[in-house]
Parts: sequence; structure tokens; C-alpha cells
Amino acid sequence: MKTMRKISKFFKRMGDVYVSYCERIGSIISPF
Repeated sequence: MKTMRKISKFFKRMGDVYVSYCERIGSIISPF
């Protein structure tokens, strides 16, 4: 179960990075 928690935490961190990355790309593509 400890590994499951670690994996979920890893996916949550990757999700945050992905969202911030997408927002940055979106702002670059459409600065409006």
C-alpha cells in the first residue's frame, strides 16, 4: 500500500507539472 501512495503522489505531481506546462504553452500560442 505504501507504493500505491507513492505512485499516486507521483502522478499528482506529474499532473500539476502537465497543467502548468499546458498553461504556459497556451499563453505562448494564444497570448490574448
